[in-house]
Amino acid sequence: MEMLGSKFNSLISQYQDTYQDFMNTIQSNTNTLTSVSNYAFIGQNNINTIQGSSINDCLSSCTSTSSCTGATYDATSNMCTLSSGNGNMVASKNQTAIVKQALYYSNQLKQLNDELTNINNQMLQSMNSNLTNYSKTQQTTNDKINTLNKNYKILNEERTQIEELVREYETLNSAYENGNIHVTSNYYLYIIYLVIAIGLVIVLLKIGTTSNQMGGGGGGHIKVSPLLLLFLAIVIVFNASVKKNV
Repeated sequence: MEMLGSKFNSLISQYQDTYQDFMNTIQSNTNTLTSVSNYAFIGQNNINTIQGSSINDCLSSCTSTSSCTGATYDATSNMCTLSSGNGNMVASKNQTAIVKQALYYSNQLKQLNDELTNINNQMLQSMNSNLTNYSKTQQTTNDKINTLNKNYKILNEERTQIEELVREYETLNSAYENGNIHVTSNYYLYIIYLVIAIGLVIVLLKIGTTSNQMGGGGGGHIKVSPLLLLFLAIVIVFNASVKKNV
């Protein structure tokens, strides 16, 4: 019983440190990749397979591919498989999972949670089986049993919270990447509008200069109002500014 209690306390300390690393990673919104031995990454889609690569080559390929969210390196065949979309880590010998740090820490937390839950249940069973031996201190025994039951409930609740945090992180990360694409397209559209507006202003200046030089002549030419061109330039610049800020 004492040995189980000592192991439980040691795992609790490790669990707390890993949980803090997990929260720091989520809050920093980092997409840094890390490798995990004897695991494979199973994503929604396989986007590329690279033959004759190394673990470092596989990690670099995933980092440089915008749609890559994780990869699996097979040491037996020296093959790297890049994947996209949300995914999970699964135990797999002779393979190395290349995943985002948030997924790595969440997987570590789940493993520690399982170990803590298992040890907690072992201590609870030990307390129940030896209940008659503690008849003189029954109240103390009951208190310990209640504590173990509470630990079990808390561990289950924290596991659910960890899974929810991972889902929120993946959703926010996808929204951030889509937002970058939208902002970039609006920026280019803004540049196009601005060039058109500058062209209209140049035309306006040329017409104004030509009118002053020709005086009242040129009866056969079609006259374009400088005020109309100025109005068009203002409308285009205003529209470009609005689209840029959207």
